[in-house]
Amino acid sequence: MSELALPPLQAYHPTTFQDRGVLIPFTTPLLSGVRARPGTKSGLELVVPNPSGGPGVYIMGWSAIPALCRPTLHDRELSTRIGAIANILPSTIRRIARDVAAEGLAGEEAMQAALAAASTDLHDRTVTNFLLLMALIDQVGLFATAPPGTPDMETRARLTVAHVAPRIGRSSDWVATALESLGDVMAGIGLEGQPQPSRVPRLMVLLNQTCADLATWSRSQRESDQAAYVEMIAAAAGYTLNLAEDLVNRTRALTKDLTALLTRWAADSFGVVRQATQAEWLLDGWEQICLIWRCAEDDIAKRSALMEIAQLVPVMPEEAKSWSNLTVDTEIASRLRRSIPLNEDWRTGAVVFELIARNERMRAATC
Repeated sequence: MSELALPPLQAYHPTTFQDRGVLIPFTTPLLSGVRARPGTKSGLELVVPNPSGGPGVYIMGWSAIPALCRPTLHDRELSTRIGAIANILPSTIRRIARDVAAEGLAGEEAMQAALAAASTDLHDRTVTNFLLLMALIDQVGLFATAPPGTPDMETRARLTVAHVAPRIGRSSDWVATALESLGDVMAGIGLEGQPQPSRVPRLMVLLNQTCADLATWSRSQRESDQAAYVEMIAAAAGYTLNLAEDLVNRTRALTKDLTALLTRWAADSFGVVRQATQAEWLLDGWEQICLIWRCAEDDIAKRSALMEIAQLVPVMPEEAKSWSNLTVDTEIASRLRRSIPLNEDWRTGAVVFELIARNERMRAATC
């Protein structure tokens, strides 16, 4: 980073999740923890963590990536594609990163995982769409008794949609399309009782397991500072998981009355999308933390991973307080960063090529 005249270090406590930005899954070690967010004037901005490990970030233009370091081929292609979009969302970044990995730019394992992930996403959308349609049929109740000669499922669906359409002042085609769109939006969190959990619930399970693994490991360590780091990381994760569970449950509750939800979709589809994607925004960045810990195989690697994780714990924006009635601690990540000794850099524990190889393995797990 010596080649670049860095801008002034800025305090980092974003008001909204858009301000916090979306974590970019770069494989270059010096780009670890970098986020993208809409620029104040035009284009995208980089949110670059303080290299010392202390509080604060550098805000830079998207074109500054080559000046920060020599990115891998994967990262050059990833940054080019992200730089061409205007709307930064966790789902958009994940799709672009998956497409880049599917071309083999992060290795064979990541390529195969990316192709499998595309199939999993399609399956999640298909299942969610089907369950929403079945729920609408049950809620409307045109075929509650199901006597002999009841129409087949496709006919039931068509008649139910035709019955609902006049209630919300829309055509049957609009209702069918809206249901499909709702299925796509809800696919990330899935529906209650879904046979296989969708992406967000899977990530919540992974984060919970990682916290348990961290706690188990810390009990075998003698250094008190490491136990303190684990405790603060677990506390930040706990706040995140509690809030994510509340958001998922509240969004799923909307499907208890699909006629009302379709009416709301007709009036404010963007509002429904915002609510349905809140948990994904909240959990952005935690998957990388989980995978960093899982890639650490021995005590030396785990101690290095702990320092890396402590610097990557996502800051909770003030906006989170308006998303739930739960108590939200927006300062916990800042307190954690202040507790890390300056210049205690996780990168000193491994050579660059080892970290790139590890990050490529993480790309396979992330996909």
